[in-house]
Amino acid sequence: MTQSEQKGRSILTNVLIVMIGQVGCLTLVVILVSVLLGLWLDGVFGTKPVITLALLFAGIPVSVLVMLSVARKTLARLKENVEKESQTS
Repeated sequence: MTQSEQKGRSILTNVLIVMIGQVGCLTLVVILVSVLLGLWLDGVFGTKPVITLALLFAGIPVSVLVMLSVARKTLARLKENVEKESQTS
């Protein structure tokens, strides 16, 4: 394996690690916001776990959409950078 191929794989690995970290953090934020908002709304309306569970289950598809969005943007940026490098070579 040539040095440029190793560098390319290293960059790809780093990008994927960063993307996984972003997705994990955003998923955690979505879940925390839905739980905290649900607990607060349950306290206001006196409907203990109903709203919290509803928001938690609603947060699952939101989290999946955020994951897909971040992944698509990251991969598009990576593809753009690879195309620029191939044109300059």
